[in-house]
Amino acid sequence: MLDDLRKTVDDNDPAHLEDDEEEIVSVEESAGKRSQLFLGMTPVERMFLSMFLFLNVAILGIALLVVTGRMG
Repeated sequence: MLDDLRKTVDDNDPAHLEDDEEEIVSVEESAGKRSQLFLGMTPVERMFLSMFLFLNVAILGIALLVVTGRMG
């Protein structure tokens, strides 16, 4: 039911036809950029992700050492 409603709205929208051409160009332009991205992330995003993962492992490791009595 909702899909039919979306189709009718898209069919009646003249701006939708213009967007298709821009979308094709943007897909072609992004194909060159995609080879630089890993998992869809920029290098800065990957850096922050790796820092957060490192901190999570370090904090959980220290907490595990404290709980088991091997530290502190």
